[in-house]
Order: sequence, then structure tokens, then C-alpha cells
Amino acid sequence: MKARDDRQCSSWIQPYPGRRRTACHLHMHGTSPAIHRSAHRERTGSRATITSTTGTIGMRLPSLLLLLVAANPTSLGAQDNARGVQLFESHDRVGARVEFSAALKENNRDARAHYYLGRLSLLENQPDAAVRHLKQAVQVDANVSDYHLWYGNAMAQQAARASRLKQAMVAPRVKSELERAIALDGRNIDARDLLADFYALVPGIMGGSPKKAREQAQAIARIDPMRGHLALGRVAMAAKDAATVEREMNAAIAAAPDSLQGYGALAVWYTRAKKWPEAFAIMDRYVARRPADPYGAYGIARIAAASGQQVDRALEGITAFIAKPPRDAAPPVLARAHVRLGQLLMHQGKRDEARAAFAQALKLDARNDDAKKALASSK
Repeated sequence: MKARDDRQCSSWIQPYPGRRRTACHLHMHGTSPAIHRSAHRERTGSRATITSTTGTIGMRLPSLLLLLVAANPTSLGAQDNARGVQLFESHDRVGARVEFSAALKENNRDARAHYYLGRLSLLENQPDAAVRHLKQAVQVDANVSDYHLWYGNAMAQQAARASRLKQAMVAPRVKSELERAIALDGRNIDARDLLADFYALVPGIMGGSPKKAREQAQAIARIDPMRGHLALGRVAMAAKDAATVEREMNAAIAAAPDSLQGYGALAVWYTRAKKWPEAFAIMDRYVARRPADPYGAYGIARIAAASGQQVDRALEGITAFIAKPPRDAAPPVLARAHVRLGQLLMHQGKRDEARAAFAQALKLDARNDDAKKALASSK
């Protein structure tokens, strides 16, 4: 049974779970999986605030706040739903949804509430709902960079299940939203990241361009060298340039040796190439450095599921991951963990236990195609 990549941001790249950009990237990359970043900037016209992953930590002068509320009634909502932001940042998705839903009942034009409900919908692998909310956020306040970033991301994830014709129609809109996000804030690395992936992965007829992908990656490198190496590595992946992939991903690891991103991306590359020893070795380096991070065990399980090697060790790790999941592991990430568990059990010939794991994955995420296919093929 072939294991799928688990990276977390746009629909063009499936997220690698945990510690993932946007979202993610994606990833996903939802997420992705990553697939959270320590900080990013949110710009609203000329009003700039600093946000910690998602929530505002900047403060405006009271007199300025009154003027802004008078000019834009959605600003008051942004102040009122601070508790929802706090819950979102602490990975209390249920509590955050309650807060933001209540905010919309009071004011359906609360752009920030729509934004976070869109983010929550992506974490729960519900791109249709995410598109609806994020479109509202952009329509209410078109001057926030992150609103455009995540609206573009949501449209990309929604298009992932659509026909090629639909994808061709959506692609220009995704690109336009990402370009607008960058126009509003040139230091929005997440937007540049997604745009680099877009240019690298979509066909030229849909707006893809390897040259423009490298330009975005180089722009990222000028802001954050580690993220730049990751972006250049992913561009090289799309071009199947193995030497550059290894050089850039190893440079990313050297720049941030405690971050999973470089190790995970290089492990994915080796896994796709069926270079099992290299894939295990790169994740072993991370596990040795960060033994308490459960996502290290998840990475090992992914390689073992694909290769059929080191299954006993991987089963122990993924079982521990499921028994005590990280706080930032949304249901789709837990669903993928159960898929990995099932795949490993299949390698051991434990069909009934594997089917139970695949069924549990579908309970957590009914849209998980890998679980559906695995359950059907394991009858």
C-alpha cells in the first residue's frame, strides 16, 4: 500500500503535519499539515499590527480606536473577539468556533470572525466552508494581507477535488489573491511561499513559471534564509533536481537545526525516490535532536508505512502519537495518523486491526481519500 505525502498548505502540495507553514502549507498545507509559525505581520491599509501566529498583540491608542470604529464598524468586532483569537492560538478549536460564531451573530460583517472561522474550517478539512468565510473577510476588509493569503489557500484546497477544467478556472483567482497579499505586505513570507509553490507546480497554461517560482523563493531568502532554503528546495523538487533539493534542504536544516521543516521535507523527497535508508537517517537525525517531539515519530511511521521497513519501531511511535496527540494536531492530522497505523498493521498481516484504524480515520475526517481506498482494498 502506497503512503501519500503528508505535507500541509495549498492543494498543489499536501501538508506535512505539525509545525507547518500557513498551512498549510498549507499546508496545508490545513496544514499541514504542514505543515505554525511564531509570528507574522498583518497589515490593514496603513495600520500595521504584529500578530503572534494568529492573534493581535499590538495596541492602538484609544483615540485612534474610536476613529477607526467610526470609519469601519468591523474594527470593534476585532477587539471583541480577542478571546476567540486566544483560544485559536491555544489550539482550542471548539472554543474558538463558539466565540467566532457568536461574534457573527452579533455582526455578520465581522471580518476577523469570518477569517478565523475560515482558518478553523481548513484545519477541519472543510474547504467549502473556508472559502465562504474567507471570501466574506476579503469583501468586508480588502486591505488585510493575510485575508487574501488564506482565501487563495482555501480556493486552492477546494479545487484539489475538482475537475481539471475547474482547476484551470480557479488557478488565476488563487494567483491573484496571493499576489494581492504580497502587494499589501511584501514581507508576508507565507504568501510568497504559496505563490512559489503555485508557480513551481501548476502547468504553464494555468500560470505556472519555474522562473517566477525561483524569484519568489529568492525573495523569501532575503527575509528569512531558512525559509528561503526550504522554498528553493521545493522548487527544485518540482523540477526533479535532486542535487539542488539535497543542497537546499540541508542548508535549511543547518540554518534551523531544531525545526522539523527541513528534515521532514528532505525525508519526503527521499521517500518519493524510495531511498529508504536516507529517509530514515534524516528523520533519525531529527529524533535524536528533538526526542520529545511526537512529530518525529510520525515522520518515521510515514517512511515505514511506505517502505515496509522498521515496522515494529514505527508502530510503537505512531501508537504513542495517537494515544497522546500534540495539541496542534487537528482531526485531519489525527486521521492521517490512523491511516499510517492501518498501513503498518497491514504490513504485519493484521487486517482486522488495520481496517479498524482506517475506519477510525474516516470518523475523524470523512474526506480522507487514503482511508477510503485503504478500507475498500483491505476487504
